Amino acid sequence: MTSAPADDRATMQAQGMGLAWWAKRDPHRAAIVSPKGDRTFAELNARANQLARALRARGVSAGDSVALMCGNRPEFAETINACLRIGVRMTPINWHLTADETAYILEDCEAVALVADADLGDVPRAAAERVPGVRVRLAVGGPIDGFEDYEDALGDHAGDDIDDPTLGTSMLYTSGTTGRPKGVHARPPPEPRR
Repeated sequence: MTSAPADDRATMQAQGMGLAWWAKRDPHRAAIVSPKGDRTFAELNARANQLARALRARGVSAGDSVALMCGNRPEFAETINACLRIGVRMTPINWHLTADETAYILEDCEAVALVADADLGDVPRAAAERVPGVRVRLAVGGPIDGFEDYEDALGDHAGDDIDDPTLGTSMLYTSGTTGRPKGVHARPPPEPRR
């Protein structure tokens, strides 16, 4: 275990960099163990930084919305943590939804990017094609027609912590018991008092 002062934790979390704190504190500890791949805290943090840079390089900026349609795999956590540190609103989309339902959420949350799991078949492609505002499309775990490969997107981007973290938010959708699902925008808590 390396040193990461406890008082830095609140500051780093307020910037969306809570994972970076753990990566400094216990870099070699397993953060994710799954059939789709394992990540230590250091690996997970580095890949979140790479994705943050990849999204920015594709024009995604603070205040934009990124949607995530992915099964239980490391890239799910990488995407959440990348979004948390670059000030975007991240919307997870249930992977059981149809293309119509997914397109509705993509449009409603104003997604400019979609990270989707290739295991979901044609649904992410069909949904993204219906929403022209989704200009960045990344495929995880295999090809999706019209999507860029996630690993290629991370490419040579640096894995060190970004210099200018901005806390992101999330937008979750209700089950839609009264019709269409409703988006609930979770705003970040106020910064801790010192």
